[in-house]
Amino acid sequence: MFLRPVLAAACLAAAGALEYCSSVSGDGCETLRVYPSGSAVYLDTGSLGAQDAISLENITGVKQLKYMRRNTSPRKAPGSPLGAKFRNFRRQVLEMRWDDGSKEGVYSGTIPALGPTSTLSYSGHTFFFTYNGEEIARFLMTAGVNMYIIEPASDDAETFASPAYTHAKEEEAFMRRYEEETGYPWLAFYGRDKPVLNMWPAEFLGQTHVVASPHAYTHADGVSEGDLALSLQVLSHAPAGPRVFLVKELLSEFECDHVVELGKKVIRDSMVGQGGGFKSKTRTSRNGWLRRSASPTLERIYKRFGDVLGINHELLSPGKNAEELQVVRYEKSQEYAPHHDFGDDGTPEQRMLTLLLYIDLPEQGGATSFPKAADGRGIQVVPARGDAVLFYSMLPDGNADDLALHAGMPITHGEKWVCNLWVWDPRRSR
Repeated sequence: MFLRPVLAAACLAAAGALEYCSSVSGDGCETLRVYPSGSAVYLDTGSLGAQDAISLENITGVKQLKYMRRNTSPRKAPGSPLGAKFRNFRRQVLEMRWDDGSKEGVYSGTIPALGPTSTLSYSGHTFFFTYNGEEIARFLMTAGVNMYIIEPASDDAETFASPAYTHAKEEEAFMRRYEEETGYPWLAFYGRDKPVLNMWPAEFLGQTHVVASPHAYTHADGVSEGDLALSLQVLSHAPAGPRVFLVKELLSEFECDHVVELGKKVIRDSMVGQGGGFKSKTRTSRNGWLRRSASPTLERIYKRFGDVLGINHELLSPGKNAEELQVVRYEKSQEYAPHHDFGDDGTPEQRMLTLLLYIDLPEQGGATSFPKAADGRGIQVVPARGDAVLFYSMLPDGNADDLALHAGMPITHGEKWVCNLWVWDPRRSR
């Protein structure tokens, strides 16, 4: 089952109650409890039955939603993906290369002198670091090991005695203890606090929240009247996987067309990595960025984003907590291989959530997958046009969520357009 809001039938009463009309209840409407959360009105319907009464197959109204594998999979199986943090205690900028068996390896960016970087890799893979062609360090990615330290030069007593080096060794020990206690790797900045922004609960499959938004759809003939009732339904939950929600009908057809039209003017070859990035075979799409001030329609959409996220929309700007809206086009065979949206760049600021909107669907392929969801079975989803997938890259304790690994699967026929908003906590660092 799923909730399908009926527009304009929802209105806020003076007491704060809201009547929400859906296809689920017998008479079509029900009164929901109201909770304050950021700038939005949080209306929690609870479950649509007992917590064990719904399975992935029961969630309808989605173009594609299925498990990736028949059986569950151990998180530390050989060849499994893992988040890796690197700390460079050499005084030179080093090149980072993945060992593919060739002499030079595959260029994977750089790591700053006396600085950090991070990446998504797989157990069994090897990375090596070079300076002026000379190999400085080499690491075999090992399940259960998520931090790798490039030691200072043997004669660099000052760096060995530095607070930064001592701090890194403390972090390494903390990461071992944290994983022993929780079963999760610590992939965030060491010492960062719990998130300050709203996180919707994702406690069981099918759990549904409803948010009232006064920022109605824009259509070709103008703006609709009345409030929107937007539902967020849990597709994946902790501890079995990342916190993932399906947001139905977040954009109108006109708004989807509008974003595509603007996106065509700004897209270019996509990059990966930090510090401006570099081209990679892992990401073969084209992308660009849209300012929320680009049009009145985008401004209204941003305000609706704030409502559905439970975050004051004024924070959703590059100078505060969000990046500009990224627009991405995938053509036949193009994809974005499994990756995390977060990284540890040596600061507590981190991407907290991704709101991914589907604005033009391919005829075949192009699902978004979460390989570590459902206890390793993985899920893949292709929502309807105008729908969104919301997922959190952060855990409630402030750690980055390793299970939020996701991918844009290859297009087999047609073309796909998506746009996404990245929101940072406690603020955007750059």
